[in-house]
Amino acid sequence: MPDLDLGLTSLGAALVDAPLFPWIVSSLLAYVVAANLLWAIRSTARGKSWMGSPYVRILAYAGSFFYHLGVPYLVLGGWWPFSGDIGIPGWQPQQGLLALADMGLVGLGQQWPVTRWLEAAGTGLALGLFSLLALGFAWLNASRLSAGRRPAGAGARPLSLEFAPRPWWAVLVGALYLEVHWAFYRGALAVILDNLYAGVFVGLAAVCLEWLLNPFWRRGVAPPTGTVPDAGRAWLNAGLAITSALLFLLTRNLWICLAIHWLLALAFWALARSPSATLQERA
Repeated sequence: MPDLDLGLTSLGAALVDAPLFPWIVSSLLAYVVAANLLWAIRSTARGKSWMGSPYVRILAYAGSFFYHLGVPYLVLGGWWPFSGDIGIPGWQPQQGLLALADMGLVGLGQQWPVTRWLEAAGTGLALGLFSLLALGFAWLNASRLSAGRRPAGAGARPLSLEFAPRPWWAVLVGALYLEVHWAFYRGALAVILDNLYAGVFVGLAAVCLEWLLNPFWRRGVAPPTGTVPDAGRAWLNAGLAITSALLFLLTRNLWICLAIHWLLALAFWALARSPSATLQERA
């Protein structure tokens, strides 16, 4: 197997030598370390009371904002109010390690005329409808199977894939966070590997690795308190990640991916809403 060993060695060298690779590794490690640290803290009596503090929630919101949007923003180059000609080094717009098009951030122009946007929108609606039917069928079967099962422990509630009520804008913000984060992984890996297909699916694998190393995700509960059932959202995000990856391959347009993600999420949050949970619990 010398050819395989040589190929794996070349792939490893390409990853390690790429300027984008430290960003990917740092992002993954930050997610895993933060999730496991929160899990360890909430496992103590003092930690549980501390997790309920509004200041901790604000800190969690700020951290989520920077992680999902701030990191891709910096990799794209960012915008800095000062220019280098006054002695203060700064980033220039879109002069980073990734181009906007690498993440699917496109707009109306010569490369993306109205006809191409309409074609991408049609592709998105078709794949979105197929995903809605497939995920809906899977959700019905999973809900039927879990209806008679109960988690260990006296007085535990039946397992379910229900969703707590959320306003449309909160679902949109969640979709934006996830789509930009996923686009960063697949765009960066596509540039490193010089192959869009490899970048999309290796990026999807990186997202799955994040989830598998997250104790909140594995146990189906919502951070930071870890007391609210969240298996429904974890299951739906996994399905949406696959849908987004396939849609990006077909359209190369992050805005279409975001729109379909949001519409699918709204559909499931409306159809599978849990009347027992509250927005404050899930915030």
